[in-house]
Amino acid sequence: MEPASDAALTPPPLPPPRLAQVEVCDAEGRCVQLFDVRQWPLRIGRALDNDLVLADPHVAAHHATLELLADGALQLRVGNSRNGARMEPGRGRLTLAAGEQATLPRGARCQLGHSLLRVRRNDDPLADELPLAVATPPAPHWWTPALGAALLGWWLGSLWLQNTPDGKLLDYLAPTLAAVGALGAWVFGWGLASKLFTGRFVVAPHLRLVLAFALALGALDLLLASVAFALDWPLASAVRPLASTALGAALVAQHLALVVPQRMRWVRAGVAALVVIGLAVQMVTQWQRNDRLLPELYASTLMPPALRLVRGTPVAQWVLELRSLEQPLRERALKAQSEDFEP
Repeated sequence: MEPASDAALTPPPLPPPRLAQVEVCDAEGRCVQLFDVRQWPLRIGRALDNDLVLADPHVAAHHATLELLADGALQLRVGNSRNGARMEPGRGRLTLAAGEQATLPRGARCQLGHSLLRVRRNDDPLADELPLAVATPPAPHWWTPALGAALLGWWLGSLWLQNTPDGKLLDYLAPTLAAVGALGAWVFGWGLASKLFTGRFVVAPHLRLVLAFALALGALDLLLASVAFALDWPLASAVRPLASTALGAALVAQHLALVVPQRMRWVRAGVAALVVIGLAVQMVTQWQRNDRLLPELYASTLMPPALRLVRGTPVAQWVLELRSLEQPLRERALKAQSEDFEP
């Protein structure tokens, strides 16, 4: 048996040490590729003779080069590229055309085509460890049918109160089918949003959300109306549209929490801003139309007198209060009459 040669006993050479790592993310911010940098400069492009090959049709064959300067900084130089590169050195944004170059600060990202690149070096500081999100326990199988049955019963009861006693089946069937169709379209739209941002078409959590919030909205509206009637407190009834707007905004925020949970800080700020703007516009419109910030009181149904906890206004006092409205109404009528006869 022949002895093994020296070449066979020699261990393979160790690879050069890792100097940095490049994280390649797609347009939605998901990391799709990790590349270990073991030498500088780093050539980036779509051609196979690059160090880092990007499968992005919007990247040129030899798109850019990352070089390590003498002072330890990294410099990005754009090659023969039509789209160039965009850098995020801080709060601003810098666009580089073909042949231009700029220093890439630590932690900054650069965009080549639709690919986002971030370079992590060995001596870069690491962010603190994030805590694991507490997993929400799955809802029981009967939870969604129970919510649906409760909402359907609430809906049919509301239609029964609004319709006449001799109402026909069509008076209930058509609004119910329209409501079910609107509910299905709403849930399907959020399912598509989940597919777009999370990669999964999920509808069950969105369905439970909208069923629960619809029941809460009906209960809140009934509670405010009952309090206004029982305690003779008109403000409780006047804020019903405002409370419904706030609850609807909370529903949208919860939907977005299922779609983009990593951006909830911006979602809450955006929803809160929209609520404030919407309420302000609603109150200004009411002021322009009715000279009051809150909408006019309206009761679609009369509640049982047994729920009334305060005594009613005496007839004599009510007549005196009506007389105080006589003069403003006369002035408004004369003003409208004079405007009608103006040439």
